[in-house]
Amino acid sequence: MKIIKHPGAESVDSAVRNDAGLVALVSFSGETAITAPSELITDHKELIDNYGLSPDGFFRLRFNSMTAQWSFDCPQDYKFIGERSERLAEYYRDGLRIIPEFLVMLGYFSRLELKNAPADIWDF
Repeated sequence: MKIIKHPGAESVDSAVRNDAGLVALVSFSGETAITAPSELITDHKELIDNYGLSPDGFFRLRFNSMTAQWSFDCPQDYKFIGERSERLAEYYRDGLRIIPEFLVMLGYFSRLELKNAPADIWDF
């Protein structure tokens, strides 16, 4: 996984050293992630706009050494799966596989929390 540190390595590395909050976009493919100190980036939209990205191609996180909040926003066309429950299940499985890989690459073993998960997520 390629990790892009925004606005540069020094600011992200400093945030990691000081256990400051970070935000991240992690691609659904697990190939690329972009992370930045949360004191510099107020929301994920700023990162998306800075890099000219599609907002529907990334898992969104806010994290520190203790917790990682995953904004659970499964796109309607995720992997072109029509059935909602199957789509949510695939999105969930992919996130549980890709997000921890990203966190470990930065040296974090944070507890993963789902933010805004739909009530029926556990139906699958």
